[in-house]
Amino acid sequence: MSRTIFYIIIGALLTLVPLSLMAQEEDVEDLRVGITTSQQILADIPVTHFEDADAWESHMAVDQGIVLSMKRRGRPLELPEIDPNDGTENNFVLGVKVAFNMRAHTNISLRPPKPIKVPGITKAISVWICGRSFKHRLYLHVLDYKGSEMIVDMGLLDFAGWKKVSRAVPITIEQEAYHSPEWRGVSIAGFSIRTDPEESYGVYYVYLDELRAITDIYLEEHRDEDDMEDGW
Repeated sequence: MSRTIFYIIIGALLTLVPLSLMAQEEDVEDLRVGITTSQQILADIPVTHFEDADAWESHMAVDQGIVLSMKRRGRPLELPEIDPNDGTENNFVLGVKVAFNMRAHTNISLRPPKPIKVPGITKAISVWICGRSFKHRLYLHVLDYKGSEMIVDMGLLDFAGWKKVSRAVPITIEQEAYHSPEWRGVSIAGFSIRTDPEESYGVYYVYLDELRAITDIYLEEHRDEDDMEDGW
């Protein structure tokens, strides 16, 4: 192989690498992610304002620490006091307090009383987090349309104060059956926090508020009034 041909091949490979990396990135602003139909109606809906935060349950391994969750008064100032869409007053957040017994990779589980159904086909999920600059990682747990639990990485909690965290829902999470419009979308099963052993000591606080979804409700809006309901 001549040196000229060798350099041409290397140059072509270097050109392709950035494109392959870009294809793997999930852009929340590009709401075409996961589109399977030519038409859609996107709606930004509240999944929960956490006004019922006292009903959420928290768990962690008892040998690694103690976790306490409760409803705490407060909100991010960027959020309105009253949601203009559903009129809900935003007075409370979900507060989580952890007292570590040992340094370890451990999971802190946060679950609602029952999974929260999101109408339509969910494109993206966002939640407000108040962190304390710890290198712990947040995960969202969702149920696909068949009820299988899937996990979405929401990122590190290494920031101080309130921050809105958003993620596109991967297209690998199945949200509909082609022949059954009754079974569509995902349900929110809760959150988990994976702790970093280097920072799993002392007392740790984190707060959550305003879980929202951007969802495609085209079929829900255009379903015939006399259509039959399955699932009986």
